[in-house]
Amino acid sequence: MNLIQINDTFPTELHCVEHLELVRWGKMPKCAYCDNHQLGKRQKDNRFTCKSCRKTSGVAVGTYLHGTKIPFKTWFMAFAIVSDAKKGLSAMQLQRNLGLSYPTSWAMYHKIRDLMAMENADMQPLEDIVEMDETFVGGKPRRPNIVTLSPTERQGLNTAIKDAKSEGYEFNPLYGNAAKPDLNTKRGRGSQKKTPIVGIVQRDGSVIAEVMHTLSHKNLKAMVERHVNTDEALLITDAYKGYSRFDRVVEHIMLDHKAAYSYNGVNTNSIESFWAIIKRGLIGQYHQVSPKHLPRYVSEFVFKYNNRNEDDMFETLIENAVKPTSL
Repeated sequence: MNLIQINDTFPTELHCVEHLELVRWGKMPKCAYCDNHQLGKRQKDNRFTCKSCRKTSGVAVGTYLHGTKIPFKTWFMAFAIVSDAKKGLSAMQLQRNLGLSYPTSWAMYHKIRDLMAMENADMQPLEDIVEMDETFVGGKPRRPNIVTLSPTERQGLNTAIKDAKSEGYEFNPLYGNAAKPDLNTKRGRGSQKKTPIVGIVQRDGSVIAEVMHTLSHKNLKAMVERHVNTDEALLITDAYKGYSRFDRVVEHIMLDHKAAYSYNGVNTNSIESFWAIIKRGLIGQYHQVSPKHLPRYVSEFVFKYNNRNEDDMFETLIENAVKPTSL
């Protein structure tokens, strides 16, 4: 649902509240505390007083939106904006779109990611041809400004700069990033400064991905057993040693990428394509993501990938938003 449709379908806050009530309770609203249908007249803040327990409650009580001070229509707009951004968008962009403060838009976006993670947790086990791989995210070391000009090149540049200054041009040397680059930083599995993400995808189907701080056979095997129907799946991986004994759990083919990336249809191209989406989003939209919040960002990309052919992301977020949690 786009923003114009939201504005036409839910022109007032009351329309939003009534839609949330319909999703949560059906045609008859209930007391959020005692499930009683005997409610008083709707108050100005769209809440009811229960005739049984005498408590006043609204549709958000006991849900993931419990206690929100943000209008529901703003939440609806946020659901639509975030759902439509395939590679994500920054909290600054959400702030500009909704006219909120940055801390508020940042907190809203993380709440939306939590709602997306709920959907990911309810996935059916993957089967048929399934690909598994891992990737690493984190800052790359900056190339230090080490001057390696030859004397001739240095003299030529100095002459050009001097001539330019005589014509009125000014060159103000910038100090750049004060942080010293780590020239010995390793890449890939040998790096302790990158965070590993492990993913499993069913070809032409859904994907599941998790941040896994320790890559080990035990952890990788446990992930397969959680998310793959091992009786109805063929697992394809690269030749990483953590996958070496997977044939004891599931039918398994290993392809050594040092020899070939694809052989007669055996490849991990689907999961590699998913990694490309994640990395473009992290680099192009968020620029820097802390390990603490990385699982939430991964959940966002998983949710959008799994709903890429559906147009129900907005309604899914609505349904998850009013699921009861605890009072």
